[in-house]
This record gives sequence, C-alpha cells and structure tokens, in this order.
Amino acid sequence: MPKGKHSGKNQKGPKSIYIRKMRYEEAYRLLDREIQAAFLKGETLVEVVHGIGEGVLKRMTDDYIREHSFLKILEDGGLHLGNNPGSTLVEIMGPSSEDLQKYLK
Repeated sequence: MPKGKHSGKNQKGPKSIYIRKMRYEEAYRLLDREIQAAFLKGETLVEVVHGIGEGVLKRMTDDYIREHSFLKILEDGGLHLGNNPGSTLVEIMGPSSEDLQKYLK
C-alpha cells in the first residue's frame, strides 16, 4: 500500500495509518489528521504502521498518543495482525467533557 494511505472500510480489522518511510514532520501531520478523522467518524481502533528503523517514528507515535487523553496504546506490534513490531495498535476512547470543550473551540 502506498505511503500515507489508509485501508478502506471493506477490510477487516482496524483502520491503518501508514507513516513508514516518511519524514518526521510529514508523518506527524498525517498521523494527527487521520487520528482526528477516525475520532470524528467514531472509529475505535487504528493501527499506526511506523516501521522499525531507528525508532524515530515509533517514538513520535508514542508521544502523540500520550499527549491525547482520548488515545491509548493497546499493543505494540498489532493485535491479531501478526505481531508486527513495526506497528502500534491504538484505541480511540470516547472523549471526556473537558476534551470535548477543548476540541469544539
């Protein structure tokens, strides 16, 4: 699958966000845009494919998730997805009332 694309809704499993082999800034913008879109669509699981490499994109993904209270790392390596060490499975949880206020401003 081309970089920067995500899987369609016809596939089984969580939506995938491919940031592998991208520059840090580009990967961060795509991750933010796709997570926000998934949140607004009511999706609950997202797989972030960051690759292995030197771990820069994985650390960026982990930091991004920790910065947002409505996100939680379920498993590094993907759940039911062949335990890929180059991906992280993320749960998108329902927002708290203070999160809603922050995002609706």
